[in-house]
Amino acid sequence: MAASSQSEVMCTCPVCCDIFTEPVVLLCGHSFCKDCLKEWWRQSTLQTCPVCKQVFPMAQPPRNLALKDLSDTLRQKRSQGAAAAAATPKEVCSLHGERFRLFCQDDQQLICLVCRDAQKHKTHTFLPINEAAEEHRTKLSVELMHLKSKLGSFKEQKLVCDKMSSHVKFQAQQTEKEIKEDFQKLYQFLRAEEAARVDALRKEVALKSDALNIRTVNLTAEISSLTDKIQTIERELKTEDFSFMLNVKSTLERSQCKLPVPETPSGALVDEGKHVGNLLFTVWMKMKPLAKHSPVTLDPNTSGEQLILSENLTCLLESAKSLRLPSNPERCGFCTVLGRESFSSGIHSWDAEVEGFWAVGVAARTKQQSVEMTWGIYANGPEDVIELNTEKLVVRQRELLLKKMRVQLDYDKGILSFFDLERKVFIHLIKHRFTGPVFPYFRATVKILPTEVSMTKTKMTSTVHGSEPVQAEAVQALAALRVAARTALARTGATPPLLGVNSDIRESSLLEQHQKL
Repeated sequence: MAASSQSEVMCTCPVCCDIFTEPVVLLCGHSFCKDCLKEWWRQSTLQTCPVCKQVFPMAQPPRNLALKDLSDTLRQKRSQGAAAAAATPKEVCSLHGERFRLFCQDDQQLICLVCRDAQKHKTHTFLPINEAAEEHRTKLSVELMHLKSKLGSFKEQKLVCDKMSSHVKFQAQQTEKEIKEDFQKLYQFLRAEEAARVDALRKEVALKSDALNIRTVNLTAEISSLTDKIQTIERELKTEDFSFMLNVKSTLERSQCKLPVPETPSGALVDEGKHVGNLLFTVWMKMKPLAKHSPVTLDPNTSGEQLILSENLTCLLESAKSLRLPSNPERCGFCTVLGRESFSSGIHSWDAEVEGFWAVGVAARTKQQSVEMTWGIYANGPEDVIELNTEKLVVRQRELLLKKMRVQLDYDKGILSFFDLERKVFIHLIKHRFTGPVFPYFRATVKILPTEVSMTKTKMTSTVHGSEPVQAEAVQALAALRVAARTALARTGATPPLLGVNSDIRESSLLEQHQKL
């Protein structure tokens, strides 16, 4: 140890205090690292020895080869020692130089026998190293099992996410396909309607053009005939008296025209109002059978693996094999599905066609979006209809086979009612005080029936010859006064005054508007 320390002192540079690197020697006998000496001389501007300050007259100091070999050897030994120390665990107490024999359970560290008797560990609990190692191996084995279990959960969740990602792409393709198909139906309907209306317009134009052409031909012939008569009579008028009077009888007969005076035909022009009046509204009304409204839209993200949704998410059927669907929290069960929109107030109803194994009602969800509670009725083929949860008998199927039924929810009063649509009779009633949003609930073979779209007319006002709009009541009063005045004149035998064409039209239009309202 002493020889090693002496060698380190001999191989240490006085400037950097580390083992020599490329050592050089001065005339005074002191040695330094080559780079350290250059930096010292650069900063001091004088070539003196850093230790004794003796001036060095030469430009470059000579190399100290012997010291270089000794320094390289010492540096190599130090590196090997550090590597060995790092590779070999320390088994000796750094305080007392004794081997570790015990494990302190309080401080969770290895100690030697001297440490055991020290004041610091006097009241602590100790175990032999082998016993402590066995105990901690058991604990770590348990923790390792938990970590592996958690790793499995993360891997499983990753598979679920991958599956959901693939399903999202599949949903995007299917939804885009359905959107394009529905809009294609609208395009086809609008194109057909456009073609039919253009065809009707062209037919009317052709008919009225033909009628006008025929009338034009007739008028042309009559004009030609009259022109010939006029020219003949004009020539007769220019003849001498004897010749004129000789043919006067035939000329007078020829001057007589029995053709009626031509009148401008009515209805000869195209009825533009018939073709473009309320065009968009009329087309929209014709689209009603095509655009069906469903009071409930099924949510495919809640559909079970045994169900197939069709007809724009209004019909569900049982599948012969399980579908590969992601295990998202919203999914209910194998054969159940929920409506997309929830109800938290008001009165709501929807009609459904059921067959075989079915169930209808409402359901509440938990915060994790899973089904918490259901209220409704169900049946399994020809068996009895039973209330969900309570298993209470509702009706016997052999007495009343249900095919079409209505579900009505009065959320505020907490009443859920069921009706037979075909027989128009009440079936069952469930009372419950709902505390959160509820969703329409369906199971197995059920089809949601569309509702009829009705329209209501808004209150209209009339305008008389550019004046301000007056209410229909005022129009009615004015029409009644006119009728009463005409009746009184008729009873007295007086002739009603002529109101003129515009006044008659005004009166008739007011009466027609009143009758329409």
